[in-house]
Amino acid sequence: MFNMNNKLIPTPPHKNSAFTLAEVLITLVIIGVIAAITIPTLITKYQKEQTVSRLKKVYSSLVQSMQRAIADNGPMNTWELGQNGTGEGSVDFANKYILPYLQISKNCETSNTGDCDYSFYFLSSTEPEPLNQNRTRFYLSDGTFITGVLLNTESDKRFIMLIDINGKRKPNRVGRDIFEFNYLIKYDGRTGKILPASYYAPRSYLLSSCSICCNKQTGSGAYCSAVIMKDSWQIKDDYPW
Repeated sequence: MFNMNNKLIPTPPHKNSAFTLAEVLITLVIIGVIAAITIPTLITKYQKEQTVSRLKKVYSSLVQSMQRAIADNGPMNTWELGQNGTGEGSVDFANKYILPYLQISKNCETSNTGDCDYSFYFLSSTEPEPLNQNRTRFYLSDGTFITGVLLNTESDKRFIMLIDINGKRKPNRVGRDIFEFNYLIKYDGRTGKILPASYYAPRSYLLSSCSICCNKQTGSGAYCSAVIMKDSWQIKDDYPW
């Protein structure tokens, strides 16, 4: 290059703008650390959102089915109920008052073979629990598995349901993909509702260390449904996920 006096001007040395191997490795390590921190959090958040979405959908379907059953069969206090805590009573109740109002893919009744063979874990347990023969069971068309038992005493008339939102797929654990709801025929002055167990109890108690609370160390997880519903259909950070 020349200036106006036609004198040669030295060209500045060319600077290499490429990254060194050390710089690339450091960048990759930083990206890996950030990914290791954020990806599990994002996966957990997604799983929680999907769990609530599926559970809320099934709950809505059950509430609508109850309303249609009442419209067809009259007030619940006029319904014919079978024997307390028996397979036959549970099957008869579900077949008459629930299944006709839902989209069902398979009605197992009390069968425990093939797709109807099912076991689950309580929230704090390490050993699976098989379903006993007093529970009826059926699959919805979206793969949801529901099992229930009829209670029929003078003061306690309920159909207690366990709802597995993804069927036989893991983890099959109460509080994670299994949730308990009560179909209230006549219980504690309430009728015509579907509510989680102890829904009206304080949230702090539902998460405490009782044997059926939503607690990973001591509880069966029966109250986890109430926690989610009381939290406006959310799984909050203190939920035992």
